[in-house]
Amino acid sequence: MIQQINIKEGYLTIIHEASKILSKRNSLNEALKEILKILYSYWDAPVSFVALFDDQTGTLKITESFGMTKKEVSKGVFKKEEGAVGGIFKNELPAVIYDIENNPKYINKTRLIKRFGGNLVFLGVPIKVGGEKFGVLCAYKEKSRTFSYDDAIKMLSTLATLIGLTKKMYERMEEERKFWQEEKEILISTIGSDAIALKDIIGVSDVIANIKKVLLKIASTDSTVFITGESGTGKTLIARTIHKLSARKDKPFATINCAAIPENLLESELFGYERGAFSGAVSRKRGKFELANGGTLFLDEIGDMPLALQAKLLNVLQDKEISRLGSEQTIPIDVRIIAATNKDIEKLLSLGYFREDLYYRLNVIPIHIPPLRERKEDIPILIDYFLKKFNRQYKKRLSITADAVKLMVNYRWGGNIRELENTIERLVIMNDSDIDVSDLPSYIKDNFDIDEPVEHIEAPLGDMPSAIEAIEKQKIQDALKKAGYVKSKAARLLGYTIRQLDYRIKKYNIKVYKL
Repeated sequence: MIQQINIKEGYLTIIHEASKILSKRNSLNEALKEILKILYSYWDAPVSFVALFDDQTGTLKITESFGMTKKEVSKGVFKKEEGAVGGIFKNELPAVIYDIENNPKYINKTRLIKRFGGNLVFLGVPIKVGGEKFGVLCAYKEKSRTFSYDDAIKMLSTLATLIGLTKKMYERMEEERKFWQEEKEILISTIGSDAIALKDIIGVSDVIANIKKVLLKIASTDSTVFITGESGTGKTLIARTIHKLSARKDKPFATINCAAIPENLLESELFGYERGAFSGAVSRKRGKFELANGGTLFLDEIGDMPLALQAKLLNVLQDKEISRLGSEQTIPIDVRIIAATNKDIEKLLSLGYFREDLYYRLNVIPIHIPPLRERKEDIPILIDYFLKKFNRQYKKRLSITADAVKLMVNYRWGGNIRELENTIERLVIMNDSDIDVSDLPSYIKDNFDIDEPVEHIEAPLGDMPSAIEAIEKQKIQDALKKAGYVKSKAARLLGYTIRQLDYRIKKYNIKVYKL
């Protein structure tokens, strides 16, 4: 009787010590390792292990062990119904195997019999909480006539329940961590150092001035905006500016690139999913629509969105509610949509690659950003802006000659502002003295825009407004010549009104010839 009391007190000690370990802020694996050590120290179990179910492979794998070699652990992979371990997990019932050498249910995958012979008894219990099962806790004891295996199974079952509850808690904590990380990323994108205000749209061309006016008009509304333009023209910057100027500026700004995410993942990224919705969905995940609720969602490169997903997006825009994958519950959303594409949307519509009904739903406020080669007067001021930026970043004081600027203005800039920014950064990094023509990449020197060359930039770069005016004057002269000095035609070519053109003709003292 005294021995039985001592044994039960020993079990209580094991549970107490394990509870203390599980209450600490360790990782789950560290906690499991310590618990298995306790089974050895307080219970004299020479070998023990925890095998957790892997959703990816559909197998039970030994996660942590005590008294096993690396080779033995590596062999500890069990199918759901395989052997004693698989049977315990499948049936959710404990098992005791007294004769591990001859019992067919014990398949000896880990080859422990080779070391210990048949002198060990196998005990295993399922790790489960409610309707969820996570794995199996197994231990080996030396054979003894005075040992109560029923009490041992009760103790191991209690320990397994504690492990299951802890694993569930860790999963919940990981889910919360991911949620707050996503919230943090969105918050940083909204109020961080790269938050874009209206003044960050760099340019002096009329088209940039007109875009700024449009942004000021539409920012306070919730209208959907559709931005078009080549890659690198600044579509993301425009989207951020709209959000920054809107009443939603204190709410999240979320971005998703429809071209960068595989088709089979894009839907889950947009709408989120429930645990178990598909293989690998081990926890609930909120999609971009939920994360941006109350704020703005920027759908970049929407021209690459698959047709099937376009139909679902149209329903979301119409119903203003979503459903996570794997759930029938609808979630109301309040999100302003800004979409953008670098594709020829008219061509996509004609070929049937983009839904007309979705296009008309998105294209409430259209904004087109022309390529840099069509607004050359912006190039010198952008060069100046990036030069100052990278001088500060790399602690330099470089300038750039007017001849170098002239060549850069005449270059076509296929990558637009992004290519220009990267070029200036490279020039600042590679040079220790002022940047001249010889420092420019050969593709800029050899491949300039022959259709609209800007030949006359006489003003030094230090006087940037004069350089810009020189470019604008040259463009007006070229347009007048091309239009046969008919001012109405020249104004249309330049995108000016007659009044704007007349003002500039007088300002720059341009001669208008009568043919």
